[in-house]
Amino acid sequence: MNAEIKPAKHSAPGQYLGFALQPVRVFYHLLTCPKGAKVSLELQDDVAIHYADGSLCLEQTKSALKQNPISDWAIDLWKAFHNWLTMLEAKECKAEATRFRLYVTPAKKGAFAEALAGAANADDVEAVLTMIRARLAKQKTPPACAAHLQPFLDASKGQQAAIVGHFELETNASDPLDAIRAVLLPTIAENHVDILVKSGIGQAKQALDRLIQRGEVQMLDADAFRKDFQAFIRQNNLPGLLTSLAEAPSDALVADIASTRPIFIRQLELVQASDEDRLRAVSDFLRTSADKAEWAERGLVFSGSLDGWDDDLVRRHGMARGDVADLHGHKAAEVQGRLVYRQCAQHQAPLDGRVVPGHFVHGSFNDLADRRRIGWHTDYETLLDGDAG
Repeated sequence: MNAEIKPAKHSAPGQYLGFALQPVRVFYHLLTCPKGAKVSLELQDDVAIHYADGSLCLEQTKSALKQNPISDWAIDLWKAFHNWLTMLEAKECKAEATRFRLYVTPAKKGAFAEALAGAANADDVEAVLTMIRARLAKQKTPPACAAHLQPFLDASKGQQAAIVGHFELETNASDPLDAIRAVLLPTIAENHVDILVKSGIGQAKQALDRLIQRGEVQMLDADAFRKDFQAFIRQNNLPGLLTSLAEAPSDALVADIASTRPIFIRQLELVQASDEDRLRAVSDFLRTSADKAEWAERGLVFSGSLDGWDDDLVRRHGMARGDVADLHGHKAAEVQGRLVYRQCAQHQAPLDGRVVPGHFVHGSFNDLADRRRIGWHTDYETLLDGDAG
């Protein structure tokens, strides 16, 4: 966007150095937000994700180590809503293009906050606010949050619905680092994960420090950050940064592709693989194909490495077929084929010395089956030629 973004009045640039939770959340969003997005700290909110299409996610981060920031009359809870209302009134955000998130850790409960997060439409919003007004009226003395709560209760129904209708409450994490570990664990050796988490948060924090020191907007480009972070891991020879960059395909897409019976699905049909096996094969095939293309585009792997990878898997398939023939040669060809398939699906191997995501080996075997370099049935070539698909 070309429009100038001004820091929100409730932000406090520079004070984040004393708040460990905020840089943690910045790093998490830098790792997980979509392409073209940017992440800011203490600009429009504690943390914000600025999407390429102009939409926005404002996130208030609350540490609940000493108190519950989402208890019904908590100042933190109603200050967040008051801040968002002020931003809406000042046209610092667009209601139809903004999500308002309250992130609380460790996990806490709050009846009002949970009811607001569960409001699905304008009628639900009005019902929740009516309940809150009734509870407020029964208080003998105004709660400490009244200065923030009352302006929100006095706001127009349109403003209330705009904020509550896009309100998200995230309060299930006992440790905010767990979400980051979950992103890194599939491709990083477990004993290195916390090293990388610490380094990544430090890199994000230092980059924001430099922006603040230069008087620049404290916003990081997620694509550039991820590229630098990946380079850092490669340079330090830490195992694994072949992180999957592909989203899991929808169930509808998987089912649709399976119904077209591509060659790798026909190969599974020949050995009477279950519907569950076929759907998983489609999902892993799609993710693997996307990862290969993305990794190659980013220079994370080279075509020669992928060719060698395929050759290694073909050899592994041959060994699995030999083992099954020796041990189960008396069984039907379909049973032998399923045994070979499962052995291959469970195989784990590094690519260029780096750990790959769990779906990648399985997807690669199905890619080879799709190209008819391997097959699960001992007579797959003849059977495929006899099946017009």
